Amino acid sequence: MGLSDKGLMTQAQGICFTWRFTADWPVLSVTKNINQFGYTVAAFQSKQHVFSDIIHPDDKERVAAEMNIFLAANIESFQQHYRIITHSGEIRDVCVYSGPLQPGDHTVWYSIVHDITQQHQAEIALVKSEQQFRTVIETTSEGFLIVDNHFNITFANHAFCQLSGYELAELKANSVIYYIAPEFKHIFTPSLNRPGIQQHWREDFIIQHKNGQPLNVRLTATAMDDGTGFFAFITNITAHKKAEVQLQKLSRAVEHSASSIMITDKHGIIEYINPRFCEVTGYSEAEAIGQTPSIISTKETPPACHEELWGTILAGKNWHGETFNRTKHGAYYWSLMSISPVMDDQGEISHFISVSEDITTQKDQQIKIEKIALYDPLTGLANRRLLYDRLNQSTEILQRQQGAGIGVIMLDLDHFKAINDTYGHDVGDELLKEVACRLTDCVRTEDTVSRPGGDEFTILLQDVSAPEDIQPVAQKILQSLRRVINIEKYSFKITCSIGISIAPLHTYEPKALLKYADLALYRAKDSGRDNFQFFDANMPVKHQECMSKV
Repeated sequence: MGLSDKGLMTQAQGICFTWRFTADWPVLSVTKNINQFGYTVAAFQSKQHVFSDIIHPDDKERVAAEMNIFLAANIESFQQHYRIITHSGEIRDVCVYSGPLQPGDHTVWYSIVHDITQQHQAEIALVKSEQQFRTVIETTSEGFLIVDNHFNITFANHAFCQLSGYELAELKANSVIYYIAPEFKHIFTPSLNRPGIQQHWREDFIIQHKNGQPLNVRLTATAMDDGTGFFAFITNITAHKKAEVQLQKLSRAVEHSASSIMITDKHGIIEYINPRFCEVTGYSEAEAIGQTPSIISTKETPPACHEELWGTILAGKNWHGETFNRTKHGAYYWSLMSISPVMDDQGEISHFISVSEDITTQKDQQIKIEKIALYDPLTGLANRRLLYDRLNQSTEILQRQQGAGIGVIMLDLDHFKAINDTYGHDVGDELLKEVACRLTDCVRTEDTVSRPGGDEFTILLQDVSAPEDIQPVAQKILQSLRRVINIEKYSFKITCSIGISIAPLHTYEPKALLKYADLALYRAKDSGRDNFQFFDANMPVKHQECMSKV
């Protein structure tokens, strides 16, 4: 039925529009009560607004689709529910009746808009109120019971039926006490249900599943206001109890572990240490909690080691390695440490766990073995093997980086054999020890002083490139050894002969550097001893012949 009469539009309830069935539905006319949505008639007549402007953007596509469906089905008068947006931006629920202004003519349409926001909200509230109990009770994963004053079950939701294995009819046939393990039946006494005695309570106990399996549950109960019974939520905590027991086992294992265990948060703040950690480090739990692992760190650990460690664990990987640490009282110790990141449910690092073993004894033994293998037992200097290893490393680095050079100083004590033969090997050994000390004092910590054997000493100098860099060191050695050496009741004045080679000035090859320094040493001896000589490719043939016999 058409709505061709303007007076009828004016008298109709709701806001009446006429509009063209073209893009955006331009409005031809609208009643004055459009002002209840904050719009004016003039705004629509001036084309400032079209009908589709006031429809909520999320509803426009649906509204248009529904209209097309109605038209395809030859339904010329229909009702739609959607949302409109007022001039102030408020969202209102509306019921809209629409149809062609003239039957069979689909060019001009009318729509009568009714604001049903309050009605809609009231309906929603009513539905929510009616469904609230069922929604909460039937959709919860927790069991729910209503129990009367005689402990009879009057209602059980689906979750409790699944939990217990019983159908609702079976549950109603018995007292709630029937389903509780014997050792817990005493918790349901008449006093619990007396109004005013206990309105709310919680209990953990065991119920028997229909198949006989015991289940750990937690009851959270509330007494009815009229004293007719209580209702309760029943939570299955069997897995929780098992986890609790397992956690207790793990906790005892950690507490009694022979390994030091430390747990930090993702920022490295200590949250837990076990007794073994306290025993090894000397820090109490109160002293360590809230600190960082730096309390046991030492300056001897290279920064690169810390960077590699943090880079590994922050990438979510496990780190394993040896660390050199310090106790609260300043004692040093070695640890074999493993650090593992702990991820949260989102896959982000939440904590770090460090497990370490005190390997100080093993490390000391290892160092002793290495010292025997790499150091001269008499003087404590590097032996031939360690000297060659360091020389080889230095020449390799020099070739790669093309930095400052290295120098090799080789020296023999002049007439040492006569001292050894005259005063004995014990005196000779003490003399060699003193020489070792004086040579060490003549060089820097980054240099290497070695005793390949007998009265022969070889020094590896770092960061030198030319003879003028090494000459002061050679002079210092000569002067140092010329000073009187007192051993027991004897006083000795000794000298030495020194030969020097330089890389890359002479060669990059380690064996050649040693050979050239030895060749220069022979020249120093031929030059009257107590002097130093640099290798020269033009050295007399006799010196090279001497080397060929070595």
